[in-house]
Amino acid sequence: MSNFLEAIVLFLPTDAGGRATAIAPREGSYRPTVGSTPMRFIEGSPIIAPGQAARVVVEIEEPADLLHLTAGTELEIVEQERVVGILTVTRLCRAITV
Repeated sequence: MSNFLEAIVLFLPTDAGGRATAIAPREGSYRPTVGSTPMRFIEGSPIIAPGQAARVVVEIEEPADLLHLTAGTELEIVEQERVVGILTVTRLCRAITV
């Protein structure tokens, strides 16, 4: 089972080293590394352009140390070894194990 984060993301403007194109979180195809963990954006505004901020939900794709993912934690969003934004955790939703 997966764990999820609710968060606020801020993408850097393109001229500051950010992405050249917008993302569409609801498509589930945007999979950057956040901090040191691969994550998949699955919910949020229909489109988030470079330089914009938005509330999102991301799926934590690999087992991770969840202890450091507390509200207020800021993590770098990395694409191909380049920081393109910041993700600020607002809530961690842990999978229930039975």
